[in-house]
Amino acid sequence: MKDPIMRHYVPDTDWFEVSTLQKMLQTYACVYIKPDIGRKGTGIIRVKKLNDKKCEISYQQTTSLSSPDKVYSRIQKILNPNKKYIIQQGVDLATYQHRPFDVRVVLQKPLGRWRATLMSGKVAPHRSSIVTNVAKGAKDYNLYKLLKGIDQSLDSSAIMRDLMDSSHQIAQILSSHFPLEILGLDMGIDKKGKVWFIEANTKPDCIGLEKFDRRLYRKYVNAKKIMRDG
Repeated sequence: MKDPIMRHYVPDTDWFEVSTLQKMLQTYACVYIKPDIGRKGTGIIRVKKLNDKKCEISYQQTTSLSSPDKVYSRIQKILNPNKKYIIQQGVDLATYQHRPFDVRVVLQKPLGRWRATLMSGKVAPHRSSIVTNVAKGAKDYNLYKLLKGIDQSLDSSAIMRDLMDSSHQIAQILSSHFPLEILGLDMGIDKKGKVWFIEANTKPDCIGLEKFDRRLYRKYVNAKKIMRDG
């Protein structure tokens, strides 16, 4: 957030409490509440503002309606009291066959330099899905083919350049603060083609990605070998 360029890639994000929920719902049509530390999309709640008198709360397989003044107390009943939660501006993700998707970019640091070694598009199972995690039913796609077939008319080459540039910048910034050698970045593309940085995973799950782009997967395996042998 302190980087003057990269801060524009980060959705508005804050710690979850009653004041930040109220502020965010006044500003955005959709927000996400998620555990500060979590895996596989577990524990994520989506709140959509339908109008001034109604909000839609979606969690796991359930969706319920609430008046805005009751949303906080309803969410509190769902949350794990032992975890800290953040609240984040919802991104209106681009869609493939009317289902939202995001992008996983895996970067590794063999020989001291960050390299993007794996990429895939993760397409949600339903148009109303809360998350795009493979663990929650999403499917991985070859990213190049996916971008050519999305529902929106966007410049796929420009998006790929932006994804690569921003991913490398994010990896540089994070590794200047933490001793990282691999990162799995979840990047979003909205319906207007803007790239967003959703979250970083320090232990990305790369199982099954070899079948989408064997050339990239070889790059990933080679980088892993260099880091292990080095």
